[in-house]
Amino acid sequence: MIDGIHKVFAHLSQEHASSYRMLLETFAVAREQFQIHLRPAEILRLLANKADCPTDEEELTARLQQLVDWGNLERTPDRVEATTVEEFYRARFLYQLSAAGEAAEAALRHFEEILHRPGELQTAALRDITEFLRAIQASLGKEPLDIPRLHAEFKSLFDRFEELTHRAQTFMRGLQSTIDLHGISVEAFLDYKNRLLDYLERFLGELVMASSEISRQVLALPVHDEIFDRLARQSLIDSLDDSKALREQTRRRWVGQWTGFRRWFMGMADGVSQAEILRRRAREAIPALLYTVQTINDRRVSRSDRLADWQTLALWFAEAQSDHDAHRLWRSAFAMAPARHLSINNETLEFRDQSDETPRTSWLEAEPVRVNPRLRASGRVTARGGPNRIIDTSRERDLLARLAEAENAQIEAAKQTLARNEPLLLSDFESLDDTAFELLLDLLGEAMSARISSSVSVEATSTDGSLTIRLEPFALDRQARIQTSSGAITGPDARVLIRET
Repeated sequence: MIDGIHKVFAHLSQEHASSYRMLLETFAVAREQFQIHLRPAEILRLLANKADCPTDEEELTARLQQLVDWGNLERTPDRVEATTVEEFYRARFLYQLSAAGEAAEAALRHFEEILHRPGELQTAALRDITEFLRAIQASLGKEPLDIPRLHAEFKSLFDRFEELTHRAQTFMRGLQSTIDLHGISVEAFLDYKNRLLDYLERFLGELVMASSEISRQVLALPVHDEIFDRLARQSLIDSLDDSKALREQTRRRWVGQWTGFRRWFMGMADGVSQAEILRRRAREAIPALLYTVQTINDRRVSRSDRLADWQTLALWFAEAQSDHDAHRLWRSAFAMAPARHLSINNETLEFRDQSDETPRTSWLEAEPVRVNPRLRASGRVTARGGPNRIIDTSRERDLLARLAEAENAQIEAAKQTLARNEPLLLSDFESLDDTAFELLLDLLGEAMSARISSSVSVEATSTDGSLTIRLEPFALDRQARIQTSSGAITGPDARVLIRET
């Protein structure tokens, strides 16, 4: 169900979705040209001769009213041009984008922009990042600190870095699909291969040198917590609600951006940097390109593809002199001639030893092959002897059914033990059987993998989707101990809420 806020996107899944989109784009273009209100007659003039658009004012008014109901548009009475009492009381309206409608149009435009944004490996961005770091280092070396200037330099650095990473991610995502080209000429692919190899070689060289220089500059920057505190205060200098919680949230965002920037170029103790991963993926694309070139070359030399075979066979049929020749070609191409070795008995073998038939003997001149009549009827020869004995597996099936039923009963009992529909501490589960304990570990594992921060609560679903768990932050000063048949397990205590879906 769509709530009131998100009804502005309801037109995307309606019958006349393209017409609604044209109407809203017309209002968005008019808004950019500082034309706030539009009359139905003006809209009809702007949408003239466009497909799936209203052709009369009555139909247009109905669709505009639908957009008003969804919250995309607002309407106000239009009495400016009324010259009589009847015209004054006639239902005429001016239409404009609502606040929610403007936000929806901006979101859809941003979506289209991100979706169709070309992927690039930006060597210029690496040089810009180096220059921004030099500027930040120079600003940090001055006393007193120019916080507005430093704020602008850090923001420019992170914006350029974000553009670099997003464009590189888009490029690497689409690289394999561009390598596996279909329906392109060999000359065009070879030209693309040469340009791509030069492109990758230039970026890899720039990335290696820039990563070393950027890592050196990052290590030399005297960045500490006070810098981020002052940057956060500068970010909120024009904010009406300058609360302590908002300042802390803004400070954490600045720290997170700086940490991600360092990790991308320098890596962390637990893994390689993202720059190194990008270099590896770019290098892996070069052998893939060479393999594709080799495949194209092999295809050109051998011509052993099915399309070429069918085209050659069709040419042979077209060149057949008569129907008799065409039938001979049909039998040869599709193996429609009788086979000699379907069924051979001792008499046939003795006759062949005495005759002068060879594998090169024509079918028309060779002795006919006596085929078993049953082989002609069913296509196979049944081995002689009694039928195979039927093995009765009903006992094993009953055993498996009882085991499955017992396992389901244990799982249901475990669910009843855990899913109490009320918040409980892990220490409240003092003793659990193996099934309930494994189910609890499964729920905790799903919750831990979905958790982003250790200071916020998280909700997750079990592997089979039958249970949900809400896990609150762990209490490090309190321990929980759960006894199982295999032993006891201890760890930080936490409050959980487990329910059946």
